[in-house]
Amino acid sequence: MRDHVEGLNNEIAGEEAIDRRLADIEMLGEEAAIGWKPATHVPLAPEVRFLHISRTIHQLVTDRNRSVGIFLAVASILVAAATGLLNVKTDVAPIIPLRVVQYWCLPVTFTTLAILAVFISFLLIRARIGLIYEVTKLNALLGLPAKRVERVNPLSIFYIMHLLVVVLGGASAGLAAAMFAYGRLAVSTASTLPTGSPDSLNPGEGGPEVAVPLGVGIGVALIYVIGLLALYYSTVLRNTTDAKMTAARS
Repeated sequence: MRDHVEGLNNEIAGEEAIDRRLADIEMLGEEAAIGWKPATHVPLAPEVRFLHISRTIHQLVTDRNRSVGIFLAVASILVAAATGLLNVKTDVAPIIPLRVVQYWCLPVTFTTLAILAVFISFLLIRARIGLIYEVTKLNALLGLPAKRVERVNPLSIFYIMHLLVVVLGGASAGLAAAMFAYGRLAVSTASTLPTGSPDSLNPGEGGPEVAVPLGVGIGVALIYVIGLLALYYSTVLRNTTDAKMTAARS
């Protein structure tokens, strides 16, 4: 019985030692990232470095999936809430007039999604750069050339997910810009109409034409998408040059 208890204690102590060692490895990486130069020490075994890099790659991929999932979830909730506001019964009397809330709910929703897509795009760019470096280190441990790492591949899952976020964000920015432009034209048209004229907010009933707001929306959407894609290409290519990749291998 005593031998059995002692064996159990030794096993628990062994697991704690492994966890402590993994925590020390992570601390070494954080200290090196901030520029701290540690004293001379015995280098880590290639097997330990392999496990650490593999875990970091898994974390980066998880962060990518989580970021895109958060954006899609927030977009679904906001659009559902905005469309729900448009169907609220007229007998509801909130502090802010219901007509004002219904008038601004869709433009504010699409503007929020456009801003959120920018932050998600930055997170995906950061995760892509980190993933390239970790894969390069992993290939160095396996004896594979760094040329196997594709920095920008339009057919990669990473690029497609980033493109999905950018296109949805661009569509949101375009819709918001078109709605703001249409509202501005509607106000200008209403000010020029005589008193008692028909409602000027509906096209075809005295309201402004939709050609100008549509053109504004398409232009904003194209600038938004092209700008974020250019930022993706330039940032990834600039931060993963051959010189930096070689330095990361050492």
